[in-house]
Formats: sequence, C-alpha cells, structure tokens
Amino acid sequence: MSAIYGVFLIFTHAYWKTTFLSFFLTSLGLFSVTAGCHRLWAHRTYEAVWPLRLALVIFQTLVCQGPVYDWVLDHRLHHKHHGTEEDPYNHKKGFFYGYLGNRLVTQNPKIDDLKAKIDMSDIEDDQIVMWQKRLYWIMMPLFSILLPINAPVEYWGESILVSVFVVGFLRVTLCLHGAWMVNTAFLVWGLDPLNKRSADTNLVFLVNKSLWPQYHYLLPWDYQSGEYGTYGDGCTTAFIRIFTVLGLADRLKTIDSRGVRSALGQTAKTGKPLLECLQMSQDVLTGPHFVPAAAEDDPV
Repeated sequence: MSAIYGVFLIFTHAYWKTTFLSFFLTSLGLFSVTAGCHRLWAHRTYEAVWPLRLALVIFQTLVCQGPVYDWVLDHRLHHKHHGTEEDPYNHKKGFFYGYLGNRLVTQNPKIDDLKAKIDMSDIEDDQIVMWQKRLYWIMMPLFSILLPINAPVEYWGESILVSVFVVGFLRVTLCLHGAWMVNTAFLVWGLDPLNKRSADTNLVFLVNKSLWPQYHYLLPWDYQSGEYGTYGDGCTTAFIRIFTVLGLADRLKTIDSRGVRSALGQTAKTGKPLLECLQMSQDVLTGPHFVPAAAEDDPV
C-alpha cells in the first residue's frame, strides 16, 4: 500500500527530479543484482576490477535484500538443487512460492546443512563482499534509506512525506520485486522442452517465452544469459561489454555454435559428460578490444 501511495504522489505532488531519482536508484539496484550478485559473483561469468565491484556492492545495498554473500549462497543452493525439495525457490511448487511464498513459510529443516556444503571460498576471498557482509546493517540504513530520502529534501525542497513514499517505499518495493523475479524467471519466460503445450498460456501475449531460461540452468557461466528470458542482449549484457571495453571487466565466459558442436563431438569421442565438454569448449573473451562473437553466433 505504501508503494501504491508513492505512485499516487508521483502524479499529484512529487517533483519530476524526485521521480527521476527514485527510478534511477531502482535501476542501479536491479543492475547490481543482475550484473553483480547473479552474473559476477554467483556464476563467475566474468571478472571485474575492484572499483566496479565496490560500486556494485554499494548499489546492491539499495535493494534491501541482504548482503551479496547471502544472495549468492541462496542462489548457488537454488542451482545445485533446482526443482527439488532442497531448492529454496522450487518452481514445482508454483510461481507464488518461488516468487514470494518461500519467504513466508518455514524453510526446509536441512537448509543450514545444505548451505554449509556450498563452496563459497571464492566469495570469501573477495574482501569487498566480505566487508559489506560485516557492515551490512550499518550500510543499508545509510545508503538505502537515509541518503536517498534526504537528497530530494536537501537539494530541491521536496517534502519529507513525498520523499519517504516515492524514494523510500516505492523504490524498495520495485527493487525487491525485480530481484525476486530473477529466481522465478524460469516459470514466466521459459518453455518446457518436454511439454509441447507449455506455450499454451496467456503469458505469450505479454512476454516472449523461449528455452533460454533452461539454457541458463545448463550453462550458468555464460555471461550473455539474461535474467528475464533473453540471450545476448539486454541492458546488463550491454553494460558488461561496455565495462570490458573500458577495462573494468575481463574474461567474459560464453560459448558459440562451434563450441557446442565441438563439445558434442568430444562427448561422442571420449564418453565424457556433455557438461564437462561444454565447459572445456567455452570462449573466454578478454581485453578492451574483445569481439563478442557469440552474440552473432548463438549457441543453438
């Protein structure tokens, strides 16, 4: 209700600069989830220099979803046990459960033991992520509540009421819903390859359903896999490429059709698991003048 009132204030009382700030911070928060928590830290699809990692950590604090460390741990557990009772966002229990319901019910009693088995050594070696984890409950009120709400009041005379509801409640609500959707995109944008009627839904009038969400669960290390059912395009993918050209990101992992064919050949020849052969056939794009060939030659 607070977010709805924030929308009302946008059309009745808020300065345009307040509305712009709210949506700008929302965009930064969601970008930190997709480019940072998901692609950089959870799946290591690329590498980033420390200034970019620091910026992503600060922007992620805007989302009010807990530390990056906890986000990555839950998401890695989700991938490891995808579609099972051990999956904290089990899509087989329906969209509402994966999207929100899992936060309203008692978690699997084995959840702590399952989390303890997830390898987080790479994250624990990242001093910026661990710094945020230690100071999260100091950083979150400062970066997500006090500074954003104070800015419109301080710099262009916005009322405290409008700033609280537009820059506060509305922004956090949009950030949380966008972040929660990352773990349920499988149900919204995905097609079931074993069910020819999986496209028989009214969602096809609203979203472009494809097999790309399934591809992400097969090869989560591909930096071009979008969170919301896309591949090779979208703002997050574009910005990762821009960061690479600027020297802020490097070693972008992907695979093209040639790599897939090579992996299939290696599997047939050696008997090794397909996923292992796909891993060996991946492309690692480096340097400021990299050519994202996979964007031109999709892996299917």
